[in-house]
Amino acid sequence: MKIWYQSAAVMGNNPEYYEMLKSYLQKVARPGTEVSVHGVERSSPVHVTSRYEELLHNYQVVENLLQAQREGYDGFCVGCALDVGFYAMREVAEIPYCTLSEASMLLACLLSPNFSLLCHHKPLLLRVIEFVKRYGLQDRFIECDSFSGVSHAELCRGFDDPEFVLKPAREVAKDAVKKGVCMFVVAEGIINMIFAKHNVTHLEGIPVLQGGGALIKMTELLVDLKKMGIEQSGLGLYTPLPKKDLDYIRKLYGLL
Repeated sequence: MKIWYQSAAVMGNNPEYYEMLKSYLQKVARPGTEVSVHGVERSSPVHVTSRYEELLHNYQVVENLLQAQREGYDGFCVGCALDVGFYAMREVAEIPYCTLSEASMLLACLLSPNFSLLCHHKPLLLRVIEFVKRYGLQDRFIECDSFSGVSHAELCRGFDDPEFVLKPAREVAKDAVKKGVCMFVVAEGIINMIFAKHNVTHLEGIPVLQGGGALIKMTELLVDLKKMGIEQSGLGLYTPLPKKDLDYIRKLYGLL
């Protein structure tokens, strides 16, 4: 089985994160599964808050899905909490496809009576909370605040010293305990990999769902289900775009 893991980051900008992704995701994949990690060519810090930048950024990810299909990959997953290009992806996907937030939230509901989100960045947290509503999981969700006071540079230092992340995260977890949270879903790719590197599985007694590894396992499951004849629905919001219409659109915009 070949899985294309798509990051929403420019991988050359953070080589430690990229190397951790490659080694960890291949480690959690079962024997016989090959995980290929890919980034994007361009990204700006404002893609978390700017819908316009998001539009331009997401185009790259959708194009990579089409490339993965041409190259014979069995499954495609997007390791970004923003679930970039979600509806467009579902429209053109011919192979099993899943995204970080949707897969993590649905898995958390299988593992726990409720969940909360763990995130260091308030604008990102608010965007991911939108997806809780999109996936119809409001009744299983308990909102907690993001932890603050951690810059991106300090966040990256967590690979060497996890206390840069764990100290503020524990403060959020203490509040979560009072609210009755039973599981955390990590809404940030770098934090996922920091926790994976340092084997962080609980905060103040609350289980932490490691989204990157869970995403690989969910993609493997979707590929297995397809082989059994159980496929993702192509109805309603997920109605596929006919190939002739896809080719026409891509020619119209100079992509084919």
